[in-house]
Amino acid sequence: MSTALMYSLAQRSDMRVLDEPLYAHFLAHTGAERPCREATLAKRPADADAALAYMAPHPEELGADRHLFCKHIANNTLGLPWSAFDGHQHVILFRNPAAVMASYGAHITRPLMRDLCYEHQLKLLERMDAAGKSPVVVCSDHLQSNPEGTLRQLCDGLGLEWEPAIMTWKAGARPEDGPWAKWWYAGVHASTGWEARPPKQHVVPEHLEDLYQACVGAYHALLERAL
Repeated sequence: MSTALMYSLAQRSDMRVLDEPLYAHFLAHTGAERPCREATLAKRPADADAALAYMAPHPEELGADRHLFCKHIANNTLGLPWSAFDGHQHVILFRNPAAVMASYGAHITRPLMRDLCYEHQLKLLERMDAAGKSPVVVCSDHLQSNPEGTLRQLCDGLGLEWEPAIMTWKAGARPEDGPWAKWWYAGVHASTGWEARPPKQHVVPEHLEDLYQACVGAYHALLERAL
């Protein structure tokens, strides 16, 4: 869902997108094993300063694209100073923990609490609230069942004019795709835009039930703030 949102916002006339610019740093900092680990470390900056610089091109580089949308996994901020993100507008996109587990299950049989990111998302929400810069919070179920309505609210929350072009995109890969795309992006590459449909129902594997329960509190806290 996060990649679909990135593809969607890339259709705007005033926006450029970056796909998980801090992922290599996360892999190097945590030692996390991923099927795309070596490919990512070979092609993206892993040093903290270099990763943050990659995420923040000079305004002159953006040209007519006045806005830069950086798609992140929330745990990719581990090992980086929170102050590095204070000047940004934040969008928190979250899913039902069962859906996140199903997504990870394609390549990672035993995800950790760190992988599911609920603690990181809740900390970001609390930090931004305390700073008076509350983020826009989006539930993926709402985005799936009412894409246009949710996207209109998202644009409004970010102070952006509505552009109908964000409802569709061309099938296939985008140049901005990270080196992990071949493992994770088959679904979005086959898609051509948003289509309202009921959220999928996922069964939590028995061996992940405790992890699921550990995420439920943060999930509901985020849900209370969602568009």
